[in-house]
Amino acid sequence: MFNLKLEKGDEDWLRANYPELQIKKEVDSLPVVEGLLHFDMVFYDENKSYIIKPEAEHLTRGHQIQDEYKIEIVFKTSEHSNLPQVYERGNRIEMVSKNRSLKPEDLHINPGGAMCLCLNIQEEDYLPNGFNVADFFNNLVIPFFYAQSFFEKTEIWKWGQYGHGSIAFFEWYLEQEAADKEKVEKLIVHMKKRTDWVKFQPYLSPSTLIKGHHECLCGSKDKVKFRNCHKNALHGLWKLKKDIKDFCVKL
Repeated sequence: MFNLKLEKGDEDWLRANYPELQIKKEVDSLPVVEGLLHFDMVFYDENKSYIIKPEAEHLTRGHQIQDEYKIEIVFKTSEHSNLPQVYERGNRIEMVSKNRSLKPEDLHINPGGAMCLCLNIQEEDYLPNGFNVADFFNNLVIPFFYAQSFFEKTEIWKWGQYGHGSIAFFEWYLEQEAADKEKVEKLIVHMKKRTDWVKFQPYLSPSTLIKGHHECLCGSKDKVKFRNCHKNALHGLWKLKKDIKDFCVKL
C-alpha cells in the first residue's frame, strides 16, 4: 500500500515542472490537483524507451508528441488502483471513444471515470521507491496521455494493451516467466478486491474446466469463443489454475 501524502517536495516539483497544475481543494482530507497538463515526450520503438521533455539531440529518431489535457488528480484509492485517481476533464477522450464507436474501457477508462494507468498488481513495478509525484508523473501519467494522443492520431496503442477487467490479469500472468507461490497469492489478493471476483473465482478452481471453445469470459455480447476472443487470457488462466493447484494456494 502506498502513502499518498503530497509532501513539500512533491509540491515544489509540480510547480517547477507543470505550473498550470494547481492544488485546488481537498476531498476527505486528501489533496486534489487540477488544471492543464502540458507534456512533451519522445518514444523509441526499437527499445521501448522514452524521454520526457526531450532535447534537440533526442529528436533524430523516435516519435515526439507535444500535447495538453485538462486533468484532475484526486489523492484517493479505488478498487482498481492503490494510486491517486486521474481524470481527464476536457471530455477529449470521451469524444474520441464516441467518434470511433468505442466503449470508455477501450480507451482505458475505469468505471467511475478514472484513467486506468496500469494494473494494480504492476504499480510497485512502476513505483519501486514508493509513491512520489515525480515518479508517478514520469512513469505513469505522462506515458498514459502520450498513448492516448498517439491512439487519437493513429488508432494504434504504441506499446499494446491488455483486455478489460480481470481478463487483463490473466494476460499479465501469462507474461510472467518465473512462477512462485508468493506471486500467485499476490495476484489473488488483487483480484479479490474487484467486484467481478465472484464471476472469475469459480473458473480458477481446479474442479472447473474451461476450454478454448467455451464462451469468452470478457462478457462480449457476440459470445465469441474464448480462444478467438482473448487467446492470451485463456492461456494465462490455464497457467494460473495450474500454479494455484501446484502451490496449494487458497482462493
